Amino acid sequence: MKKLLIISNNPKRASFRQRISIYLDKLNESGIACDVCELTSNESSRIKLFKKAADYDAVFLQKKCLNILDSLILRHYSRKIIYDFDDAIMYSASKPQCKSFSHFMPFRHTAKMADCILAGNAYLAEHAGRFNKNVYVLPTALNIKEYDLEKTITDNKIRLVWIGSKATLKYLVELKDVFEQIGKCYKNVVLRIIADDFFELENMEVEKCPWSLETQGQNLVNSDIGIAPLVDNRFSRGKCGFKILQYQAASLPVTASPVGVNRDFVADSITGFCSRNRNQWFENIARLVDDTALRKKMGLAGKQLVKDYDIEIIGDKLCSLISQQLGGETEASVEKEQVKVSICIPTYNRKEYLKETLNSIAGQSFKYYEIVIVDDGSTDGTKEMIDSLDMPINYYWQENAGDAAARNKLIDLAKGEYLAFIDSDDLLLPDSIENMVNIIKSNNTDIIVYGSYYRIDAEGNVYGKSKRVLRSGFITKYLFETIMVHSCGAMIPRKLLLNKKFDTSMRVCSDYDRWLELSIKYPFIATAKPTFKRRRHSKNLSKATYANCLTQYQVLKKFYYEKGGKEFIPDKVARKVLSKELRRLGRLAILENRPRHGCKLLKKSFYIYSNPKSLFYWTIASLAGSSGLAKMCFKKRPLF
Repeated sequence: MKKLLIISNNPKRASFRQRISIYLDKLNESGIACDVCELTSNESSRIKLFKKAADYDAVFLQKKCLNILDSLILRHYSRKIIYDFDDAIMYSASKPQCKSFSHFMPFRHTAKMADCILAGNAYLAEHAGRFNKNVYVLPTALNIKEYDLEKTITDNKIRLVWIGSKATLKYLVELKDVFEQIGKCYKNVVLRIIADDFFELENMEVEKCPWSLETQGQNLVNSDIGIAPLVDNRFSRGKCGFKILQYQAASLPVTASPVGVNRDFVADSITGFCSRNRNQWFENIARLVDDTALRKKMGLAGKQLVKDYDIEIIGDKLCSLISQQLGGETEASVEKEQVKVSICIPTYNRKEYLKETLNSIAGQSFKYYEIVIVDDGSTDGTKEMIDSLDMPINYYWQENAGDAAARNKLIDLAKGEYLAFIDSDDLLLPDSIENMVNIIKSNNTDIIVYGSYYRIDAEGNVYGKSKRVLRSGFITKYLFETIMVHSCGAMIPRKLLLNKKFDTSMRVCSDYDRWLELSIKYPFIATAKPTFKRRRHSKNLSKATYANCLTQYQVLKKFYYEKGGKEFIPDKVARKVLSKELRRLGRLAILENRPRHGCKLLKKSFYIYSNPKSLFYWTIASLAGSSGLAKMCFKKRPLF
């Protein structure tokens, strides 16, 4: 039986309860005996407690940062130290915009002296990773079963609910004018506050529910819409979004400020809404109040997502991480058992987005990877930004040669057995690499693992999720019909790309070209959860232009007629897909002031595969005649 000393300056707070107390029985069942001790302000008592650490296999320090003297003493007497935190404690909550040495220096001392750090989210992990290479993301979990309750209130009121403490009530107070406006429009809407402090409203009834562990679940289930406002600053970005998980466990739709992990937990328009300003707060709340079916649909979607944060799943991760430290395994010995992964990033003048991409990598739950960056001729200070991060990165600069050439250089530089590509404006989800590695380890053959994605805007706000159906196995036919595999958020054995790399003659679609060829010989496995966030902004390479879509058409045509596609794709399917691509090319040609060429392409689209759409567009283009009239007919129609 291993012995673990758990130290906290406040074992009664919610952070301690949700991050360690709820797992004490599970740890004991795993062969880890835990003793919880409170860290007092008395200096002699503290030193006495630190000396006690010598009797234990490891120390688990929960949230409290130590000054330099305390950290040196605890380090001296401890065999192993595990540090856990779930707030941006390196910043002042009251003045987050200011440098606070009283917060930063203790955090720095504590992070440096720990053997292992458990951070509540990727933002916190990135901060800890500056001082410690052994950092893991461990989300705050909850017992979902505690929220599987029947609703006991059957009146006609619709309850907006917020749960929190006196310290965070200020975020809700900021929305008082929104609630007053809602109250004027809807007389049946109530604001329910579950907390230890409250406020009044003039135009809306406020239900004051004193928080208690025993009643919080029922109080949430008896509500209708979860509210999670936050201001955007360096401190609040470290919040772990626990109240959103509670709302989702209670099957509630959520409207939240898109700050920190709120953007990860709330899939916009799927499990709720992201509200960026007061107008959006009003509109999103009003929409949910008006639409009972939408509330139910979003609540059920949230209930599915929150299952990944149940205490059984997160508890297993915690026990595994602590056991690893207690077992005395060295990093090298653990690494030998892991699949080696090279995370490969091609970049060109994406300095600010690239920094966010690297932060998403630093927050990965899987740690045995290398980061390889090929800079394809950036002139925006990318190298200086990378140097300032103090992260272990294999960086290579080359003259601008295009995306495919950068990817080929990444293949040469990578040392990992498996490659995980991510574009320098996209983001990996925290457990993406771990999930893909687990799929690879469970298969005894060469496979390519890939996943879906969330859509984010230029600022990183989630506004949707890809709805394409992903397939597993030999997916050549399905991949020919639609691009469901992206280089981002995928993992592939490096050896499969060594002999035949990406085609550098292509400005875009070189990855699609390779996936089609590989799909003939190797199975593709789709992950159950999305693996990355795909950013859409004004400088995306993959815009719907005539030149880009022409390349995609040529890739499909060449694959079918010259690279063996005929053996796997029925003739009717091939003609239908090629006709669709020609139809899209025709419309784009017209929009780009080439009406005659566009008309020819639409005619060819119809001859390859007779269908009403191609005939309709061909007829319209022929009748319109001039460039201006043709563009007017097509400009308001979506291209995809």
